[in-house]
Amino acid sequence: MTSDVPVERLYEGSNGRYYTDCQLERRLRAGRWTPCIRQRDPDRRLVETSDGSLLLLTPTDELPAWAELRIDGRGARVVDTRRPVPNGSLPE
Repeated sequence: MTSDVPVERLYEGSNGRYYTDCQLERRLRAGRWTPCIRQRDPDRRLVETSDGSLLLLTPTDELPAWAELRIDGRGARVVDTRRPVPNGSLPE
């Protein structure tokens, strides 16, 4: 992770995806995720997703080569560059 990116924390999810602290907080506020348990040492969070699944989030300092941090007006987010762009359109 580069130090000039405004991300306080990255999380690795048990679903194989990565999330920023901004994505985590946005999903909690929107009710898409519900907090279940937060462990402080080691720091881990367990959340319930909108489909009823449990997701374990563990802080990490590393992103895999296929993941990219993107920052826009909504904040910082992790994008999986292996996935096709929706509707075949090109990103802006």
